[in-house]
Amino acid sequence: MDPKKLLVVLCALAGLACGAGSSAAREQPPATLPTLVQPAPAREQPQPAKSTVELGDTITLKAGETTEVASKDVSIRFTELVSDSRCAQGMVCVWEGEAVVALTLAEPGRGERTSAELASTGRGGRQSVEFAACRVDLVAVSSGGDQVTLRVSKA
Repeated sequence: MDPKKLLVVLCALAGLACGAGSSAAREQPPATLPTLVQPAPAREQPQPAKSTVELGDTITLKAGETTEVASKDVSIRFTELVSDSRCAQGMVCVWEGEAVVALTLAEPGRGERTSAELASTGRGGRQSVEFAACRVDLVAVSSGGDQVTLRVSKA
């Protein structure tokens, strides 16, 4: 066999072997590199879960936890991790993957309620939701998917 053809075949087989375990690897071009996520500025460090959050604050919620927005009749609940295709720690992946979480937002005084799914990247869905004059942005999802960091602001 011609050495050039042999080299092309070996490179193709190596590429298939690297992406064989991940459907995401087959969907993305091999040139895609993971995006580096910059840490939030020091003033926006997540705060532990509390019963209320002020507009402009960043808060971390565990699955099942709820917070109330001060000065608004709005509650935000981290319902569940819907899906997580992010690269496992210690693994080398072709693309960064994405986590999708479900939130429930309610305005109890008016009997209003909605559910929203937010994605950690903009590829597979939205990263924020607006409800009752509040905007909720997904800032981060923990590596285990059991905690989310949200920023709550005026819509």
